Amino acid sequence: MKKLLVMAVAAMLYVACQPAEESAPETSVFDENCATVRAVVDDFQNEVANFEHYSADFIRRQSKYNTTGDSIGLEQFKTNRLNWWAKYDAKLLNDLRLLPGVNPRTLETDGSVRYYAQWQITKTATDSTEAKSIQVPLYVSFDFDAEGKILFQQVYGDMTAAFQELNN
Repeated sequence: MKKLLVMAVAAMLYVACQPAEESAPETSVFDENCATVRAVVDDFQNEVANFEHYSADFIRRQSKYNTTGDSIGLEQFKTNRLNWWAKYDAKLLNDLRLLPGVNPRTLETDGSVRYYAQWQITKTATDSTEAKSIQVPLYVSFDFDAEGKILFQQVYGDMTAAFQELNN
């Protein structure tokens, strides 16, 4: 009987000491959001005006120096994107490695997606000017709503210096 009790206690300790399994729903949400970010990056590089991945409540935080306003909504974002493509081309220079974001209060992953990347931005040639390119490192983050649409996007990099170089 003693042996049986010792074996039962040992089995309970073994089970109790096993690491917790990864939460499938959190991984699934992050994987789905990564697929959305990849699609958005591909659309941006290929100048595809597909905004289906963005929430109607989307906000893009301005991160350039000397801008007016703190952020823009979806309609202004669409207009800005179309105007941008009329003047510039963009190409991702490294593999897109997506990283999970965490909730700052709980320190748990929250489905948000971040990446660091080297982008090449080219000012399109005109009749009187040649094409001109620069490279700029960027940090980009995406937060999502409950439906998996992009709710909040931030882009950090020295875009002011990049555009000054391209437009001189």
